[in-house]
Amino acid sequence: MTATIKNKIDAAGLITLDVSSLVISGKRKELDLSIFLEEGLVIKEASFKKKLGAFEWEQFLNCFVSITCSKDVIIPPWSYLLIQMNLRNIAKQVFFCDLKRMDLLLFQKALTKLDVNNYKDKRVFLKVCSGNTIPLVFLSLCVSILAPHVKSLFYGEPCSNVPLIKN
Repeated sequence: MTATIKNKIDAAGLITLDVSSLVISGKRKELDLSIFLEEGLVIKEASFKKKLGAFEWEQFLNCFVSITCSKDVIIPPWSYLLIQMNLRNIAKQVFFCDLKRMDLLLFQKALTKLDVNNYKDKRVFLKVCSGNTIPLVFLSLCVSILAPHVKSLFYGEPCSNVPLIKN
């Protein structure tokens, strides 16, 4: 008589969500509008358009681009839009914010594609120990999305975790 080995982890209905798998991959670059300012103070339409025409846009090929301005000056909205138009067939996507905010927006975009029905009434582990540094705000968003649907939510993996909620 041979005894069958039963995998208790599989039988327990545990699901691990690797939070780093939700981070959209791709090169990120920042474009600082201050390089287009006249005397570091203002954007003049004619010279701005001339500078845009001479600018090397290919450095942003297939990148997520964050457009910012490091100077505390008033930038006309059309200047951001002209830059976006120059990047439209080059960059993957253009954002008008800093790199951190861009990463957050990309993470939120990925999170909206997460099918919470796959986690409904399950014991879910938020895996974060894969060597990647996951910002706390990413984890907070995961908790907000999953908490109403899961049976239990844990931080970590089945071998080492901290319970967050039990419904």
